[in-house]
Amino acid sequence: MVNKSSVRSTVLLAAALWFLAVPGVGCQSEGDSEEDTTAALLVLLQGFVDNYNGTITQGSVTWMKCAQGQVWNAGLNNCAGTGGGTTYGALSLQFCSVLTGNYADCTNSDTVTPTATSGPAYDSCNNLSFAGYSDWRLPSKAELETLVANLNRSAFLYAFPETPDDKLFWSGTGNADQSDGSEAYGVNFSESKFGETEIATKDSVKYVRCVR
Repeated sequence: MVNKSSVRSTVLLAAALWFLAVPGVGCQSEGDSEEDTTAALLVLLQGFVDNYNGTITQGSVTWMKCAQGQVWNAGLNNCAGTGGGTTYGALSLQFCSVLTGNYADCTNSDTVTPTATSGPAYDSCNNLSFAGYSDWRLPSKAELETLVANLNRSAFLYAFPETPDDKLFWSGTGNADQSDGSEAYGVNFSESKFGETEIATKDSVKYVRCVR
């Protein structure tokens, strides 16, 4: 019986060796550092495929290369299309803009089903049309955690350049343990807390990266 895990590992190793061996693939220029090459290899081994249209596929899901508000620069294949500083125009959005009453702008059944079905962060993905697709959505907590698994920030930035690090990125998953439904999960992409899942109140502003 074929061990699928072993086959996958062998394929990935072969791909990695090819990646490093082919001129112009493992390194963009002779001056690229060893750190850049290591980052590229880590990204490859995690199964990321750059579609060179502002999206990156990982397994069965496709991610926006840029955070919401940033503009993909096709010439450089990065997210420095507009804006500046360290955020390059990334938008700070609330999960819910109102935390009173029945969360009318977020989800009426929030305390029962804490997954976002409306609200600023949700709507930013739900209303998005990009790269020929209009089925973008806010990622779940589990999807964001998978996105950063086994990577560090340096490697992550190789696939998702210009990712800001001063705030969390929202997931669409609320904190079911909070009785009033006022909290949701986000994931940290900063150097010191990269990949850590945290809880934030839904009226606070965080970044958003859409998935489909």
